[in-house]
Amino acid sequence: MSRPLRILALEPYYGGSHRAVLDGLVARVEADWTLLTLPARKWKWRMRGSAITMAEQARSIARERATDPPFDVIFASTFINLAEFRGLVGGFVAQVPAIVYFHENQLVYPNRHTAEWDFQFPLTNITSALSAERCVFNTAWNRDRFLAEIPGFLREFPDHQPKSVAETVARKSSVLAPPFDPAAFDTAPPSRGRAARIIWPHRWEHDKDPDAFFSAVAQLAAEGLDFEVAVAGQAFRDVPDAIAAAERTLGSRLVHVGEPASREEYARLLASCDISVSTAINEFFGIAMMESAYAGCFPLVPDRLAYPELYPAEMRYSDAEQLVAMLRSLVLLPPPPGAARGIAEHRTFDALTGAYERLLREVAEVDSA
Repeated sequence: MSRPLRILALEPYYGGSHRAVLDGLVARVEADWTLLTLPARKWKWRMRGSAITMAEQARSIARERATDPPFDVIFASTFINLAEFRGLVGGFVAQVPAIVYFHENQLVYPNRHTAEWDFQFPLTNITSALSAERCVFNTAWNRDRFLAEIPGFLREFPDHQPKSVAETVARKSSVLAPPFDPAAFDTAPPSRGRAARIIWPHRWEHDKDPDAFFSAVAQLAAEGLDFEVAVAGQAFRDVPDAIAAAERTLGSRLVHVGEPASREEYARLLASCDISVSTAINEFFGIAMMESAYAGCFPLVPDRLAYPELYPAEMRYSDAEQLVAMLRSLVLLPPPPGAARGIAEHRTFDALTGAYERLLREVAEVDSA
């Protein structure tokens, strides 16, 4: 009988979807997992320095194991510079084949202040991709944009500009969606009320554009339409002024604000909603929208970013005016629950764990028999 696959997972930003996907794989892929993680804060410092910390930790584990190699495959996120990690860890760990999973990429990440632009972050993604045996992206849009932006970025070099980097990365790139756990949604009882309820299930950050959402629902409120609004997502900074303004505009229509205390509570909230909305100006996949679709909401997403790859045309809007028009129609005639569930069903852990296990074994070159 073959021994279990030995996987070293490197996640310097152990929170949100990064943590959910990794924890789900650890629970479902039968293997000898070693997790090196850091808390999900100060992302710039994580990208700059996590290779130093994790290389030291990995060397210590390798010494304790006293086997060569100590792991069969490395599964890393883009928050670590894989090339730096391999250079610092040395020995047999440096030779372990590696997968880099791209939840996002820094080459197309929007920046609020161009003065803060730091070339190190996209360069970290590029050097990690070059160092890895396999690059896996959550969507084809993420992959294609990353590859398309590489040549222009490298032309910023004052001289000795690398050639054929995008082609090299493309040859070892593939797409595999980030799975989500549907258990809480399967057990949450539907509890939809008399009025249509609209949910915005995102973290409160500029790249999710909460102002665009509140502008749309404020217009519906001004028309006197009967509906409710729920806002559910993590807030990394104080937002009392924005919420106060929404309360003044929406009044009793605003029925929930804040991140639910548990996944079960989150599932119950989604089960009470009819429509979920994204107004993102940056999204590489959007697990929150996929979960809301599974939970029974009708998703409305912008016709940009990764969304055209994931949702049909009737669930996409082109601009703010069309968002208001589509919301108005759905409020006046709420969609049947579960209209979009089929979109999400094949992106659960049950559907995708096998593909991840095959990927890990293929890169590790370990017999799965």
